[in-house]
Amino acid sequence: MGRSSGGGSHSSGGFGGGHSSGGFSGGGRSSGGFSRGSGSSHSSYTRRSSGPRTVFVGGPRYYRSPRPPRGPRPRNYGSHSISSVIISIVFICVIIGMLFFSTSSKHQDVPKNTKQREALSGVVKKTDWYDDQLSWIRSPSVLVSGLEDFYQETGIQPYVMMIPYSQQYWNGSTFLSTQADAYLEKVYKERFKDEGHFIFAYFACLNDSSQEMDGEFRYLSGYAADSIMDSEAIDILWGYFQKNYYNTSLSIEKMISETFSATGENIMSAPTNGWDFAKIAIIVGGVVGIGVIAYLIFKKKAQREKEKEDYTKEILDKPLETFGEDTTDLEKKYEDDM
Repeated sequence: MGRSSGGGSHSSGGFGGGHSSGGFSGGGRSSGGFSRGSGSSHSSYTRRSSGPRTVFVGGPRYYRSPRPPRGPRPRNYGSHSISSVIISIVFICVIIGMLFFSTSSKHQDVPKNTKQREALSGVVKKTDWYDDQLSWIRSPSVLVSGLEDFYQETGIQPYVMMIPYSQQYWNGSTFLSTQADAYLEKVYKERFKDEGHFIFAYFACLNDSSQEMDGEFRYLSGYAADSIMDSEAIDILWGYFQKNYYNTSLSIEKMISETFSATGENIMSAPTNGWDFAKIAIIVGGVVGIGVIAYLIFKKKAQREKEKEDYTKEILDKPLETFGEDTTDLEKKYEDDM
């Protein structure tokens, strides 16, 4: 699968049989495709939207008469302060864990970025964002939002195409990738005056529908865009696409939008390594350490307050005669105070 043309200045690459990537050479415009099936025929998977969710509404509320007031509780020395510290520690650790988990789950099952990339600057002459010849895009703003995110991150403008079935691109159930890539090359030359665009095209198969989407996806990358959309970046894009494609709760525009938005964030982020996980461990360990120290300080303070109060209570509970002096005046003083 793939193509070569025009004196070898362009290179081909692609995906077939699940996902095998082609090479990039010559620094030229690169093309390739995305196939979810095996071999060159399209898959039989049906991408149907999920049905409506059932919402259960709770029953009526019941009220009871107020209870009589409670008597005074015994003092609990420092327990509220200590409990607050423990709860704060747990809360902070949970928040850190949730942030880490949410980031990890978003990029789960997607290749990790290992390269430092520089966004294009001043290359793109902005154009339209998509060409929906199938009339399947229902919410253009949703689609464009993710494409704009990708553009802001990379400096590359994506261009999404939805192309109807044609025997020019299909021989029965076999997709003709060479003819499809030639068509995308023609589109690129006619519509764009720069080399910073990235065409992402869907070629519908025979009897296809927006619910099934059983056709083929192809891409064509401009010369300048190749500096960012290398083989690793394409693998990352494909990883998000597969993940979103099989999430049938997503509309077509949302599926493509989230694919590009997440890809831009991933490929332009700092490369991940073991140090990133070590930093998380250090932060969590530091928070726990500070919490333990604070807990010990509060506990010691509470213990001293209790000892002081116990000593004061012991003094007050002693009979005055035990102080070993004439207590007549003291007794008289207490009686007057009462």
